[in-house]
Amino acid sequence: MHIRSRRRSIRFDGHTVTLSIATTSWGIVPDDTKNRFPVAQITRVEHTPATAWKPGKIVFVTPDSSPDVVTNVPMFADKLAGNTFQYDYGDRKKVAEFLAKLEKARGQS
Repeated sequence: MHIRSRRRSIRFDGHTVTLSIATTSWGIVPDDTKNRFPVAQITRVEHTPATAWKPGKIVFVTPDSSPDVVTNVPMFADKLAGNTFQYDYGDRKKVAEFLAKLEKARGQS
């Protein structure tokens, strides 16, 4: 499963959640920073659903996840922590499917 939103994308293969964050090197060279969260290490998933006026947010809490804000993001991208995925109201159905699959995988591990 793959969801792309707000210069971040999230991928789930059934075992690992991969959060790709658009970043820049030296201020001009585009790059992606990938943060991987194995399902067995995710202790909690904090979800704030999107509304028509406010984007939704998913935060993956693991023992080694960093709450530091990713600062070298390109222009017009959200400065969020490396364990946070923010999405728009139109993506709420995909996100609900993703969260259901993630909870099912977490229940099996």
